[in-house]
Amino acid sequence: MSPGETARPVRPRPRLRTLAITTGLIAFTVFAGNEVGFDASTSWEMWTNPLWGMFWPIPWDWVLDRSNVLDPLVETFQIAILASLIGCGLALPISFAMSRLTTPNRPTYLVCRSVMNVVRAVPDLFWAKLLVTAVGIGAFAGTWALSIFSLAVMVKLFSETVDNADPRPLEAARASGSRHLPAVRTGVLPTVLPEYVAYALYVFELNIRASIVLGLVGAGGIGRVIEAQRQFFRFDRVLGILLLVFVIVLIIEQFSVALRKRLV
Repeated sequence: MSPGETARPVRPRPRLRTLAITTGLIAFTVFAGNEVGFDASTSWEMWTNPLWGMFWPIPWDWVLDRSNVLDPLVETFQIAILASLIGCGLALPISFAMSRLTTPNRPTYLVCRSVMNVVRAVPDLFWAKLLVTAVGIGAFAGTWALSIFSLAVMVKLFSETVDNADPRPLEAARASGSRHLPAVRTGVLPTVLPEYVAYALYVFELNIRASIVLGLVGAGGIGRVIEAQRQFFRFDRVLGILLLVFVIVLIIEQFSVALRKRLV
């Protein structure tokens, strides 16, 4: 090697612990696949199922009919909008109570965090089934189920944002003699408000998708139509509805992403 050249770094050898972990993960994956009856051949054999012929052609005259699809689709958006407003509205004070930076006292912090951990542990589909049983089939149950789902997601995201906020404005407000709520409103809220709006838009996107799934258990919206057509094996109509929903959700997502970039 000439004096002007530098030595190439030696490639590190994989450590024994890394090899052991990798081998263990591969072995566990194979074991789990055998336990659940996984068969790789189904990945290509499924395409020979004659059921696929029932997905085409799409009856667009039925899909684009107002009473069949468009009105339930509008109901889906109404459920998502109401759930986002209710869930994100409730999440604002709860997030400040759950944050170590802005909580008024430790008991409030522990109670809020414990309750929200329980709420977040329950899937949104279970909330929908529970509320459908309690208040009946329809959009009302779906709205409340998604409100709980929105609250759980929003509190988790926004409380962590509040935790990472700059504490100096809050300390300055408290040092000037301000009470707790005015100090939080003037010292923390303005700095985290853009993130709050961005997260609210993200939760609205999630609610559009989740409201379709909740409709499968009778919580209203377009999901109920999809489930009814699936029961009658009208997969051509199901495919048409899904394509329509895909286009609408894609447009909403692109608009939301562009708006979040301008806010944050």
